[in-house]
Parts: sequence; structure tokens; C-alpha cells
Amino acid sequence: MHTLDYARGQDWYIEARKPHGGFCFIHERSIHAAWSYLRSGDIQLRDLRVWLACHELIARRCEIEAGRKPCFTHAELRRLVGTTAEQHVRSSLKRLETHGLVQFFEDEVQVIPHEVSDNPGRPVPVPRPLLRLLARSTGRAFIATTLGHLLRCLFYKRGRCCSGGWCKASWVAEVFDVSVRAVKEARATLLKLGVFRMLRADQLRLNRLGKPLVVCLSWVGGSAPRRARSTTESAPPREHKKLSYRRVDHQKPARAADSAGARKRAEAPDLSNVTADDLARPMRLAMLFKQARLRGWVSRTQSHILNVYAAAAHALRVGRRNPCGLFIWIVANSAWHVLSCDDEDAARELLRELPSQRFG
Repeated sequence: MHTLDYARGQDWYIEARKPHGGFCFIHERSIHAAWSYLRSGDIQLRDLRVWLACHELIARRCEIEAGRKPCFTHAELRRLVGTTAEQHVRSSLKRLETHGLVQFFEDEVQVIPHEVSDNPGRPVPVPRPLLRLLARSTGRAFIATTLGHLLRCLFYKRGRCCSGGWCKASWVAEVFDVSVRAVKEARATLLKLGVFRMLRADQLRLNRLGKPLVVCLSWVGGSAPRRARSTTESAPPREHKKLSYRRVDHQKPARAADSAGARKRAEAPDLSNVTADDLARPMRLAMLFKQARLRGWVSRTQSHILNVYAAAAHALRVGRRNPCGLFIWIVANSAWHVLSCDDEDAARELLRELPSQRFG
């Protein structure tokens, strides 16, 4: 195995007859076809994981003895996906069969979509440990990042697996409709797990081609990454007689009330009457995003969430007479091309202020 840390020429590529644990061919056009159904909402993320798990079922029976019929069960598929109900697997298979992505029988499974069966494209030798990891993963951006880097950095040439390529996070975000930040976070997780290994390169190639990366063919597997949980706040201590009440002699002044003597609750933001305060507050922007999604202007994807927050930052920065009207025009017409990198950076700062990112 090569131990080079600098990408120059082709000396940094890794070649092996097969990865540790074997591999499974998944054609590039099959990946794009399955992901296009996911983007359009025809299938769910769990359905895509079931589709990936079906490839593992086929790979397990690739060396079956002659004259012996294979047997495929829903229970084995359920264990690969990690779901607790077999009915979920049956529902996913039904949706996959409706769109021609899978044909599941007791003695045969076909996973090449019918629209690309004549020309499925280049076969990608996906390592089976990594395939099992994707089948159990619940992160949309994590699966998209892994598949995108496999398409750009893993090949099968002259009967050997060749690992090494260049991939931009922006390319993965554009092709799979996820945010660039989520792609970079998922790639950092894959680097930490040891699935990928990043190399150094000159800045000109980094700007033009992206990061040089190799898929570790000796990776033995690991657990699926869990969703990040907030650790900034701790639970309050249980009531105990010995605990101090932390009393002070100086009482804080009471909050001023209105003329009626009662506090008024802030009105919820309205997309038909947006204010500048709505554009500057992350929680009120999240409510505006939900209303925009109900109108069909945006979809519940990380890229659209980032774009809406960047549109608010752009409207506050550029808009002079009517920033709220500028925000509505950008979101309603999907005019994301007017947004700059500074607007996206400001949007990321707003998203970090949210205690939990929930967008209905």
C-alpha cells in the first residue's frame, strides 16, 4: 500500500485486486437514476437504503454452488437496513418496484433500473463493508457524499480496483442536491472513520479539481454515524436539600408590562407581511421557510434552507428601500444566482444560532 501524502502524477493511486471484504458493482447511471427518484420525492431515504442493501444480498450469493437456488428473504434485508419492522421493508420494496428500481423475488433480485438497463454506465466497485454502512446510515448528506466520492475516486481497470481521484464538495452538493456544508461535514466524518484518506496538493489543482482523495481499500468496517446531539446545555440538577439555592440579597427589577398590565405575546411571522426583524432572527426565518415550502417555493432540503437564510442576509445587506420585498422576490422566483459567498457565510452563522434545526 502506498504511503504518499502528496498528490503528484499517478504515484499516489492505490491498486488492489479487490478491497478488504470484497466489492459489489453499482453502475453510475443506476446511482443517478435512484437518486433522481429520491430528489423528486417518489421514494424515501429508507427506500434508497433498501436498494443499496439489495446489492449486498446479491453479492453474498455471487459464489453460490452450481445447481443450488438462492433464497432471498425480507428478514435478511431488514437486518441490513437496521429497521425494526419488516413491514417497512415491504413498503420500501413496493415503491422501488413501482418505479422499476428493484425486482425482488424469492430466488432472484434485480437492481438495475429499467430505464438504464441497456446502458447502465461505468461499474463502480463499491467495497461491501462500505455498502453495509450506507444501508444502515440515516443521513441523506452522508450517503450522497459517499456515493459522490466513490463516483469520482474509485475505478475498476484491467481486473483491479484503482482508488484515487479529485472531487469538489460543490460538485457533490450540486449533483445530489445537498448543501456544501453538509458535504464537508460528512467528508470529515468519513475521514475520521478511515474510509477516505486526504492528500495534499498544490493550490492551482485544488482550485481547479478539488481535494485529492483515496478510498481506503483495507477499511474493515465500522458503525453508522449517529446524528449530532447538542452538548451546549446540561440538564438541571435534581432537587436536593444540601444544594445551595444561590440566593442574592438584591432582587432583579421586574420586566416592564404594557398599559393593560399583561405581557403581549409576539405575533408569528407572516410571509405575506415580512418585517426586517423576521429576516434578522433565525427562529422567525425558520417559520417563514415552512410557509414558503407550503406554497411550493422551496423544498425541505439543506441546500434550500441555506439559500433562504442567505437570501435574508442578502436582502438586509443590499436592500435599501424594501429589503423584505427583495427577500420575497428571491425566494418566490428561486433567484439564488444573486447570492454571494458572503451571504452564505452569514446564513451559516444564523443557522448556528438555532438550538435545533427543524423546518417543517
